Parts: sequence; C-alpha cells; structure tokens
Amino acid sequence: MTSNVQSLNIAESAVPGGKFGFIGASDLDVGKNDISTYKLSPNDYFSIEVHKGGDSVSAELVLQKALDREKQPTVKLTVTAVDGGNPPKSGTSQIVINVLDNNDNAPVFSSSLYKAHISENLAVGSTVIILNATDADDGINAEIEYSLRSKGQDQVLNQFQIDSKTGAILVKGKIDYEDNPAFEIHAQASDKGYPPMSAHCKVLVEVLDLNDNAPEITVTSLLNTVKEDAQVGTAIALVSVLDKDGGKNGAVKAVIANETPFKLDTNYKNYYSLVVDGPLDRETMAEYNVTIVATDEGTPPLSSTSIVNVHVSDVNDNPPRFSEQLLNVYVKENSLVGAVIKTVTAVDADIDTNGQVSYSFLQSSTDS
Repeated sequence: MTSNVQSLNIAESAVPGGKFGFIGASDLDVGKNDISTYKLSPNDYFSIEVHKGGDSVSAELVLQKALDREKQPTVKLTVTAVDGGNPPKSGTSQIVINVLDNNDNAPVFSSSLYKAHISENLAVGSTVIILNATDADDGINAEIEYSLRSKGQDQVLNQFQIDSKTGAILVKGKIDYEDNPAFEIHAQASDKGYPPMSAHCKVLVEVLDLNDNAPEITVTSLLNTVKEDAQVGTAIALVSVLDKDGGKNGAVKAVIANETPFKLDTNYKNYYSLVVDGPLDRETMAEYNVTIVATDEGTPPLSSTSIVNVHVSDVNDNPPRFSEQLLNVYVKENSLVGAVIKTVTAVDADIDTNGQVSYSFLQSSTDS
C-alpha cells in the first residue's frame, strides 16, 4: 500500500450509503501482476466497493451504518490490496476514521430536582447550591452556559442569580423568612452548538427561620378609666401579641412585670384581657402604669415591653370628716345676731362633687 496509516474525517451525521475515497495501493508490476482487488477487515460500519476499469483498480469505503461519535469516536479499518500474480501478493494499510461531532445531544442535569436549605439574612453573594450539567457532544457543542428562566419568576430573579459558567446559584437580594419561607427556581443549561440545545431543572430552596423579630404588643382600651369599686375580673383592655417568626421563634408568652392589682387572662393564643385582680382605692393610688412584657421562645429569646396607663376614677366612698369630733363653743351673752361664734371645717377624701361638703344642723332636742 502507498501509506501504512491514513486517516479520514467523517461527520457523525453522514448518511448510510455515502462513499469515501482513500489512498489506494500501487504495484510496480504490470499486467495481471498489478493490483487485482481490495479487501476490508470485518467491522460494523463500512464495506468496500471495488471499481475496475481497463488496467486500473480503485476502491471506496461505503458507509453501511450511521456513525455515533458519543459511542465510538474513532473507527479503525484495515484495507488489503491483492495483486493478480501467482502466487498473489498483498499489502495492507490502516485507515483511522475520525468521527466528527454534531450537536445531537442536549445537556443533561445531574438531577431534574435539586433541594437546598438556607438561613434567612444570608449575605449577598453567598452560594445556595451548585448545579451540574454535562453534554455528551464535543468541543463547543459540549460547552454549557447556565441561566435562570426569565419568565414567570420575577421574585426569584430579584433574590437570586446564577454563575453562567459554574452553575452556582448565588444570593442577590435580602432573604427574609417572613416574606418568603421557600422559593422554586427554574434553571436551564444550554450548549453552544448551532442550533443550541438546552435542558431544564427545578431547584426548591427552603428558608430557615432566624429569631430576628421581637414580639409586637397591641393594646386596645375598653375603658377610659376604671372605677375604684370595680369588681375583680372587670376587663379594662384587650392585649394582642404578634411575632412574625416561625416555630419556637414565634411562640410568645406575655406577663405583667410589675406589682399591680391587675392580671392578664388568656382568651386564646396570643390574645389576652387585662382585668382587675384586686381592690382599687383612688384615694391611695389614682393611677397605675402596668408594664406588659412579651417574650418569645427563640435562642436567644427576644422581648418587647408595653406600658398601659390605667386611671382609677372616684366613687363616693368616703364621708366628710370634721377636723374635731367634739367642739365646745362659748357664747357671750348679749352677742349680736349674726356674729360668728365658731368656724368648723370638714374635708372629704373624694373628689369633684363627691368631695364637695355642705354644712347643716341636725335637729336635736334641748332642755328649755
């Protein structure tokens, strides 16, 4: 043969029946001692077609079965040239078929569904998860670019981005469990072939709650003032407590932190009534500052405080009292009518009309 080893480049898209020439053999002899025929080693893809014309013999390879570079990137054949001498002589040449890649394989993700867990308040630029896709093709047909689907996931695009080369999904915005406890991200991997082929996957991201919200206390007054003779159990305000966190971070207990004649009765979860829990006396204490503290069960716990100002209103529960219980009055005889003989004073611990005092004589019998 003219060349012991020769190579051919054939695209994997070549259609069966296609013919491919190669460098044939030469023989210095002439006549019947010249090249008579060619033979091809057994293989799955090619046959040989021999052409005889006049004194010359040539041959071509004929593709019998479609090539697939991903299964077999090279095919090695042995062609034998035989002369017509007696005894016949032969020579061989190895033909290496290089199967050229076509973009006939789409990228494939290692999983169609990825799951990840991240803490809220994760710093911008932090890695959430790294996606991985491969392409069975070669060269640019196997080069992959990652992206996030642009339609239908505006919230995702505000919060996350993806590195087009590495497939790493990164935090882009503020991650807040209270706003979004979970995200569903749709990503794709595209090769650089022409036309490009792509694959898609879904990423489920669960946001883990941090105890970053203190309880919020809301007080709704039912009475502007509470009468000092109010019965134990009288409700004077409604108290509600809200914590935006989840789980134990959002479980809250409210208590009164200072000593007052009031208590919190639980209506149902996180809702209380502020009620009278003991006797009131305006004359002793006309105003109370009730300190309500709400604390969650997070680690560490967070708490908040609200001060409820309670005014005690007066009832007429105190009689007037004279400065002296017994008075001895001496009157001079012949005193003028209308002359002041004694001034008496009485006070009332109550206020307003309840504390206004009027004076009068009680009817009494006297010896004449």
